[in-house]
Amino acid sequence: MKIHYFDEIKIHIAIQSVAAAAAYVLLCLPVFNMTGTIVIPVALTVFGSVIICTGALFSKFSEIVISDALLILMFFWLMFALIKQFLLQIEAGFVFEWIYFFYFDKLLMLGLIWLTSVMFFLIKRLFGKNKTIEYLLFFKNSGRAFLIFYIFLLVFSFVFIRLQQGEYPFNFIPFRTLKKYASDWNSIPYEVFMMFCGNLFYFSPLGYIFAVKLREVKVFKKSIVIFFFPIITFTALEFSQYFFQNGYCEFDDMMMNSIGFWLGSALCPFTDYIAIKISNGRIKTFWI
Repeated sequence: MKIHYFDEIKIHIAIQSVAAAAAYVLLCLPVFNMTGTIVIPVALTVFGSVIICTGALFSKFSEIVISDALLILMFFWLMFALIKQFLLQIEAGFVFEWIYFFYFDKLLMLGLIWLTSVMFFLIKRLFGKNKTIEYLLFFKNSGRAFLIFYIFLLVFSFVFIRLQQGEYPFNFIPFRTLKKYASDWNSIPYEVFMMFCGNLFYFSPLGYIFAVKLREVKVFKKSIVIFFFPIITFTALEFSQYFFQNGYCEFDDMMMNSIGFWLGSALCPFTDYIAIKISNGRIKTFWI
């Protein structure tokens, strides 16, 4: 009888998770068709995500429902993107170059859906009672959802769109690219915004993950790793683009990638401090 009861719970959670994932997909459809603008898609994405999360509160297992829905959402869009891209490559005769069927803004909206939804329940956790089992599953599944999204973002940015080689010069003059962004802002603000924020925040999640994983490591060792890892890694990444001639090798990109990593790592102790303060010491870490 007990086993039957738990089976029923799993079925209810599965149905509710699929329904929430479907709502997320429907939310994506209008914002995916607003390429060229930022404010309206971002506002609509955040507002829609909050509405979906609020609706999930009617479930006894809202945290699990939403984290499962995010996992389904990310897997769905990953499969859709791979199939769609494959069909486009067939249509083009399998040319060895990337054919865009979406731009970075669609990945940005997916990231915002994840971030808004996760923040909704993390804030709920800080102000409410800590339901240990539900939140352990929440962290586990929402973490998996983010991993799918993040890997897709990195592969898209540093592999797929760089399939076609060309002639890319070496540019290690500090701030030259940033000056170009400033001069181009009036003519192509959307493109400048996407490129600047992309270079700055691509690796902020990676920095945050590093800081979470290194919480128990001594401060000196942790500081050494967090300081030198992005410098070595992103310098190697930039030089690889020059070596393979599939992207610009620029000092400013390496610098902004590193700053983004450090910002992410600095966010971890800050959010942990916020968690302790808001929960009056009941919760020690913002992210497990």
